[in-house]
Amino acid sequence: MDLRTHLQTTLKNKYQALNEAYSENPLLHARLCYKDDYSFSNLHKHDFLYVDKSHLHTWTVSTTVPLTDILSCECKHSSSRKTVLTLGVSGAGKTTVVQRCALEWAEGKGYHDIYLLLPLAVWELNFQMFELSLIELLLMFYPELKELNASSLNKSNVWFVLDGLDEFDHLINFSCPAVSDVSEASRVTVLVTNLIRGNLLPNSHVWITTRYAAATQIPQHYLLKVTEVQGFSDEQKEQHFRTVIGNDELTHRAIDHVKMSKSLDFLCQIPVICIIMANAFKNLLKADDGFKISPLNLTQIYTNVVKASNSAVFAKLKRLALLRMAENNLMSEGDLLQSDISIEEASSFSKEWPFVLREEKGLCNTIVFRFGHSSIQEFLAASAKLDDIEENPLPLRSGCCRELVDKALRNATGKFDVFLRFIFGLIKERGTLEPKDRLFTYTKTMILERSSVGLFHCLREYDSQALLNEVNDFLKSGVSPFCQTTPQRWKLMVQITRALEGMQDNFEMQVSMRSDERLLRQLRFSNLTDKCCPALAAVLSTKESYLRKLDLGYNSISDNGVRTLVEGLTDKNCRLKALSLQGCGVTSQMGCYYLASALQNNSSHLTELDLSINMVGDKGANEIFEKFDISQLRRLEVYHCGLTVLSCRNIGEALKSEDSSLAELNLSNNSLKDAGVLCSISQLCNGWMEKRDWQAVELQDLDLSLNCLEDMGVKEISDGLKNPLSHLKTLNLSHCSLTDDCCAQLASGISSKQGIIGELDLSGNDLQDKGVRKLCVGLRNPHCKLKLLSNLRQGMTSTGLQPMLKYFITLPYMYTLLWWRCFCRSLQDRTVAINS
Repeated sequence: MDLRTHLQTTLKNKYQALNEAYSENPLLHARLCYKDDYSFSNLHKHDFLYVDKSHLHTWTVSTTVPLTDILSCECKHSSSRKTVLTLGVSGAGKTTVVQRCALEWAEGKGYHDIYLLLPLAVWELNFQMFELSLIELLLMFYPELKELNASSLNKSNVWFVLDGLDEFDHLINFSCPAVSDVSEASRVTVLVTNLIRGNLLPNSHVWITTRYAAATQIPQHYLLKVTEVQGFSDEQKEQHFRTVIGNDELTHRAIDHVKMSKSLDFLCQIPVICIIMANAFKNLLKADDGFKISPLNLTQIYTNVVKASNSAVFAKLKRLALLRMAENNLMSEGDLLQSDISIEEASSFSKEWPFVLREEKGLCNTIVFRFGHSSIQEFLAASAKLDDIEENPLPLRSGCCRELVDKALRNATGKFDVFLRFIFGLIKERGTLEPKDRLFTYTKTMILERSSVGLFHCLREYDSQALLNEVNDFLKSGVSPFCQTTPQRWKLMVQITRALEGMQDNFEMQVSMRSDERLLRQLRFSNLTDKCCPALAAVLSTKESYLRKLDLGYNSISDNGVRTLVEGLTDKNCRLKALSLQGCGVTSQMGCYYLASALQNNSSHLTELDLSINMVGDKGANEIFEKFDISQLRRLEVYHCGLTVLSCRNIGEALKSEDSSLAELNLSNNSLKDAGVLCSISQLCNGWMEKRDWQAVELQDLDLSLNCLEDMGVKEISDGLKNPLSHLKTLNLSHCSLTDDCCAQLASGISSKQGIIGELDLSGNDLQDKGVRKLCVGLRNPHCKLKLLSNLRQGMTSTGLQPMLKYFITLPYMYTLLWWRCFCRSLQDRTVAINS
């Protein structure tokens, strides 16, 4: 066999376990992108800072490219610029990308233009203590390739892969002696350096994967391309959750809980953390209790994953994690022995708890261990540190924690931010400090003074509502709640808080994303069914939720969905201000009963309710109106709900209430008729048309269109327009079967000295010229404040035009302009002869 076939066979055998896992559960494709704006100036930040952008209003999303494009052998390069660098945080999937690429090449499934692909795990190079040549080094990894020589290696379609440069124990020194002969012996660091510099095999390519900080060792002029592993997309997160959990409903609920926290949602991009989160929710969510769960912070998720492994080895690992806070995540037998952990203990533990500890075997039977992820190490270290702190008397604990805060602030790279975040979370879990401890006030002050987002995440790990009350107080008063902090600092904190909490005014969902699982702010016309309601109820019932406006209009929610939704609406944490169930199939059999019960128990925040285009009828409406005080609403929409006079009594009573705040009422397209109108607007004058002792009226906008009110009903309304305490500005009486008979009373109402009505819609009524002339009597009155009169064209001739023109003459210029535009629109295609 030739070199290529030998190598492919070797790699297939090496990655056999990966191949078996791939056949059972296909690996998710890695998402890589080019980093054209790459800079080496700030690469020492903590990994989470590269991933968690929850404090920003916007963030950059790079275009992904196939790995086959990145590893192209056709690209022309100079001998010194032949290295492709792939960056990624710990656990982002860099090694998985390399192994999958190698496996697909070995199996002939991709990368066909590559002649030789030679993956080298950098951590294995640490054990090569003696000088050796590049050929000898490659033969240690691939002893089957006995025919390797300079000729077979110095080709553009030969790729050397150095996976995990950040795990190299030696610094790369680009001023080291030059080596150009593949048979010349030298130290491993010198060989690696000369391979990158192009002194060794100048025609070949080098692919390096690393975490960010280690990349600063390589001067930019040696790099051909810089790429980045982006981690999971939203779809991949969900697919991974489904693979781990195995239950669709449970998967949807778990995903919803992750999305409640923008920070957790960002961190879930990291595959390892995604697996940790999925396992935590799998253990906590149970079908028999409806998958109910309180939202978890990062500490609680990690606590749930590792708590089952509470053993003697676990206690030792905590101490080891704390000792190695300044070291990389790679441990030899000697490192374990320092914490009294034997290889046998570690190996047994790693098989049972791979999330906490992993075992890897390398060249010459070398064995190393690493924590399941760097964040697992920080969690264990924080647990050990808090153990130490809790040995102190209670008064001293706060001071110890303040020292950790100061230490985190002194490190500009955020090195201790996640460690401290776990400290704060564990303080809450264990009750180490009282909620009013001075540590938390001190932390708030430091957040504001230093604009520290990392410290903000730490504080929120203890209290998910931290600083929100102070931010709200500042927004209301404009005064800094802390005397020593400037308003400018608070303005910045407002921006960070709004971004972190996802406080956006509007949300539009793409059609391609419409499904029961996408539960965000604006879900109107999203093809939802009642299946979405359990997850939505969970969102409503959490105090971490900032959902204030829920529009489910024109979805098939039905009575069953309302019944489930009620679980969230009745929860004391629900602070919904606006609810729209327009056209959702809610009826008076059970939907209104469920909704009435919810509003009866918890409605103090609700100010807008829209039940339009649901056949709730009088029975359903009265069920709601008798249990829920609609006078506390600002807007009520019951358009096309099958209402008659039987449901108007309760509406009228609410409107008469002295405490009523109802400003907008839509009763359009029902069967109210004039008797119903009298009940529904009886607040316009006191005591059923007795015009003594007028009541204050908050109603500003009343829509009675498409009701067969007829003239008698409008005559009764007209007297109410004279109420000096009324706030009514807009009245819609279109398509109400009106004639000229009601116009005199209506003119009297709109010309009242006390009235303030500014907009009146009479379109779709047969007023004729006679009615228009009667209206113009009121329009010419100087007390008339009407600015907009809609569509009087029906039945109108030139005879009706003359009094209208006289009315124009009496108006101020701006009003005249508005009236003329309105009037011209109303004429449309009519040809009217005007007698000069």
